[in-house]
Amino acid sequence: MAANRDGIPNETTCPVPLDLLAKLLRSDEALREELICAIPPMERARLAFFCYNRVHLRALAFRITLLCELKELRILAGAKGDMLYQQATEYGIYEDHDAITPRRRGVTLARTAKG
Repeated sequence: MAANRDGIPNETTCPVPLDLLAKLLRSDEALREELICAIPPMERARLAFFCYNRVHLRALAFRITLLCELKELRILAGAKGDMLYQQATEYGIYEDHDAITPRRRGVTLARTAKG
């Protein structure tokens, strides 16, 4: 596996088979947690960073991170492991809050255009 100087997987390397990644994206919460827990600890931490580095997979990264031990995140990436764990924890707090609070509708050009 190719890695950058921090040991975090680079842009082209997924630490798990792509079919497993696809299952994680498509499964419900209970199955997703079961699949994540079945991944070995260090591989799970690598997967968390792999997903974090892709904005469209960031929510999955936070879910994976919360199922990692902080020790593995620190071994893999040092202070960046702490940062990822903190962000994942905060994401969980805000995600629960968003489920209760209805989202405001965004402003579109169609609503604001005069003429």
